[in-house]
Amino acid sequence: MHDQSHQSTSVLTDDECWEFLDLQPIGRLATAVGGVPEIFPVTFAVADRLVYFKTRPGAKLAELAVNAHVAFEADQWGPDVAYSVVLHGDAEILERDADRAAAEATGLRSYLQDGKNVWVRITPTEVSGRRLSR
Repeated sequence: MHDQSHQSTSVLTDDECWEFLDLQPIGRLATAVGGVPEIFPVTFAVADRLVYFKTRPGAKLAELAVNAHVAFEADQWGPDVAYSVVLHGDAEILERDADRAAAEATGLRSYLQDGKNVWVRITPTEVSGRRLSR
C-alpha cells in the first residue's frame, strides 16, 4: 500500500495531452445513439491535433452516421504514475482523396488486417488530461 501523503494529480497542458496521445497505439472511441452509449477500442494515430483511425462497415460507422459527436480516451497505467487524456469532438468519415491521403500519411498500422478500409477523423472541440502519481 502506498502512502497517501505522496499522492498527487496534475492537469496536463494541451501540448502534453497531444504528446501523450502521439505515443499511444490504442484508444477508446465512445459513441451514443438513441441514448445508448458504446465504447470501441481502436488503433489510432494523431497528426496536426486530429485523431485518425480506420474501420470497416459495421456498428461504429452506423453510429457515427447517426451522431458524429464522440468522446475519445487513451490512458497508460504504471505502478507509480498513470495518465489519462480525454477529448470530445466530431467524427467524420473521410471521403475526399486529399483527406484520405492525410490520414494515410500518419503511418497508422492496425493490429489486425481485417478489411478496415474506411478512414475516420476526429476533430476535437475539447481536450483534457491528467497525470496521477502515488
